[in-house]
Amino acid sequence: MNDQTDTIVNESKPKYKGCLIWFLIIFAGIIIHIAAIPVLIEIADHIPRTIDTQTNGQYIIELQAISSPEWPFGPQDGRIVLKDNKNKKISSTNFVLSNDGKAMCESNWKVDWNEESVTVTIMGEEQNDAQFTFLL
Repeated sequence: MNDQTDTIVNESKPKYKGCLIWFLIIFAGIIIHIAAIPVLIEIADHIPRTIDTQTNGQYIIELQAISSPEWPFGPQDGRIVLKDNKNKKISSTNFVLSNDGKAMCESNWKVDWNEESVTVTIMGEEQNDAQFTFLL
């Protein structure tokens, strides 16, 4: 009698399967980070930056840029903030500066202090002057 031995075939997983999974995980992580960069830049760009500050001793008024000018020659969002001398916000207003795509600077505003108010004039190359009055 012949002994017949059953041959057991080991079906092993391909050795490269673990490497492929790690490659896909790393690749997906890179893609997610690359996609997140423009979102983070957009968020950071909308953090107000103080461009200039003026005071009359009792009150402070700030010119803030809220964003960068839209590319290539677009407007820029801004804000005027009135504070007391203890740095407590009293009032603010937003505006749009049309300045031929140039970034906002100190020359884009003029401040006139009065007894009971302050008048701010916003000036851009592609717009009429805009005046904002804040009561003190």
